[in-house]
Amino acid sequence: SSGVGRLDLSTHIVAAAPFGGPIAAVRDDSKIVQLHSEPSRRRLLLFSSSGHPLASSPWTPHLPRLHSLAFSSSLNLLALLSDGSLLRFRLPDLNPITSSSPVPLLPPASGGVADAVFWGGGVAILTEDNRVVVTTDIEVDDPHPRELADPGVAEDEQVLCMAVVEPQFVMSGSPEVLLAVGDRVVAVDEDGVQVLGEALEIGPVQKMAVSPNGKLLAAFAHDGRLLVIPTDFSRIIFEYECDSALPPDQIAWCGLDSVLLYWSEVLLMVGPNGDPVQYNYDEPVMLIPECDGVRILTNSSMEFLHRVPDSTTLIFGIGSMSPAALLYDARDHYDKQSAKAYDNYQLISSSLPEAIEACIDAAGYEFDVSRQHTLLRAATYGLAFCRQSISTRTLSRNVQNFTRSKCCS
Repeated sequence: SSGVGRLDLSTHIVAAAPFGGPIAAVRDDSKIVQLHSEPSRRRLLLFSSSGHPLASSPWTPHLPRLHSLAFSSSLNLLALLSDGSLLRFRLPDLNPITSSSPVPLLPPASGGVADAVFWGGGVAILTEDNRVVVTTDIEVDDPHPRELADPGVAEDEQVLCMAVVEPQFVMSGSPEVLLAVGDRVVAVDEDGVQVLGEALEIGPVQKMAVSPNGKLLAAFAHDGRLLVIPTDFSRIIFEYECDSALPPDQIAWCGLDSVLLYWSEVLLMVGPNGDPVQYNYDEPVMLIPECDGVRILTNSSMEFLHRVPDSTTLIFGIGSMSPAALLYDARDHYDKQSAKAYDNYQLISSSLPEAIEACIDAAGYEFDVSRQHTLLRAATYGLAFCRQSISTRTLSRNVQNFTRSKCCS
């Protein structure tokens, strides 16, 4: 699908809504841009996931520098400014939700925002003076930020990166903030600070990302190792030696199946078996984690990377002799008026219901409408011989294809 038009990701602050939602962008005033390449006045831009312009609004001048953009769980656009204040915009017209000045989220004299991590209902902010402030009600007009325990960062130490375990994954119901400080990782909440994984001797952690279920952490260590560990740092589940010790620009989970690492022009996918897959890009990339995969946004395209469904592997795997693959071939032989169609049916007659369900399931994951129809025709061919009731999902493929055409075409 198409990208976001003339937008250059390297010179903009960009955010994407979850579940294939829209993309928002504002030119980063800290980046140098070519003269006359863009309008002199900054604008807040909104695009569909396929790059179609949806809305545009002038960015208010004389505000503190924009630190980051994010979308809330109710699809309001959030803009965090460098002084720790928050602006909210309503979609799709990008009108401010409140006409008043930005809402402050940091205590006075905190030094501003050093880093921030958003999730659907809140934001965790690391201040310039190494305090951690969490706001879990950013949807309301008068949010109530709370300062967590002092993480104990010494004056000669630096916070290398941060991550957040969202409240729904923590027994206390409050978010837990993970900070990589020097050669240790600390968990910070309202009750105190805990040093994690001292026995593991991981060393300085350069990048971290929490898995979608909140149970695992992908961590890139100073020596070029990618580690997958529980969020309590009880053990190392998986370890992979990367070719470079240079920390990646971005790290993201691809569902629960693999971890993506992005360096300039190189995207590396590392799976549970340690077999990496490398993708090369000649333009900037933004990784957008989803619950079942990752959207890959570039200046010119939007791609979706996800695990190949089991049903698709059963049917199209090289040399597959599964009942679903034989049923798919049987339909092809039937269209060619070949007697091999009935031969295939006899081979899978005892497993016909499972083969039919696999074809229907694979059709649900298929974006190519022609192949989707072929899979459904194979399932229909099997239904003609099946006397058992078939339990399948009843989602209308017409509705599914219409939705995809609006979001991804």
